[in-house]
Amino acid sequence: MYRYAVSVNASLIRLPEWRKALSESRFHRIELSCGQYLEPQETKELVELVRNADELAGVETASVHLPFCPFEKFPYPAGEKEREAVAEYLAEFIRLTAPLAAKNYTFHTSIEPVRPEERGMLLEQTRPVIASLVRAAAAAGASLNVELLPRTCIGNCVEELQALTDGMPEAAGICFDVNHLTGDGGLKRVPEFIDRLRGRLRSFHLSDYDGVDEAHWLPGLGLLDWPSVMAAIRRVPGNPLLIFETAVLKPCSGRPREITPKQHFRNLESAAFYLENCGELDRRIATAAIP
Repeated sequence: MYRYAVSVNASLIRLPEWRKALSESRFHRIELSCGQYLEPQETKELVELVRNADELAGVETASVHLPFCPFEKFPYPAGEKEREAVAEYLAEFIRLTAPLAAKNYTFHTSIEPVRPEERGMLLEQTRPVIASLVRAAAAAGASLNVELLPRTCIGNCVEELQALTDGMPEAAGICFDVNHLTGDGGLKRVPEFIDRLRGRLRSFHLSDYDGVDEAHWLPGLGLLDWPSVMAAIRRVPGNPLLIFETAVLKPCSGRPREITPKQHFRNLESAAFYLENCGELDRRIATAAIP
């Protein structure tokens, strides 16, 4: 059976008001999202904060999102030495964050744009990076989950995710971001693609979108067929982690604007209620509690 978690950016977890709001919410698991490059000392300080903050005493770090930007720090189309340096940095990042005891690491494999003629070469070059990180994650008792990415990124379809993970050890998984299928009718094919990948699926990033580009809206505010998506998720074996990865914005208010931490977590609680009941409830009911 799956478990819910919420993505919290490393910059926000440092703020006492965000930690307090999280501790008062119904969520007891997080993905610590470290998308921005961190120096080793910064990583150590972040780990100490997450481990020792009073407000986080009852919160499990179930997943850690590995850094992937700024893109110039992670130049996958570059030479072999640069790719090896990226793999070494990220493997060390996994070792430094191992005290958090996360069972999942999310790996963003690609910068963009990627030209069609580069795709085969980049897929081949990315596999050794993944293999190195899988070893580091396995040593930490975790799964390294290659993320389904949007647009022209490497890993933007079922076939490429399979090419990146086939033949890899059991510790190589996939993180399926349901708002990242941005081409070839991907919006309607999300349940199908979940079924095709379910043997490797360890985690999901949950949010809604318009089918054109990633939006990270709250579930129920876009065009995803959530009853079908949730039915497919329930067919995934094991105990996948369902991570809400939504924008910290007030929805349906004309011009988007920031909301309070407490409102953000309340919105996600409403979203979880909607996902658990979307086969029976009209989405207007599910979103009525969103401030």
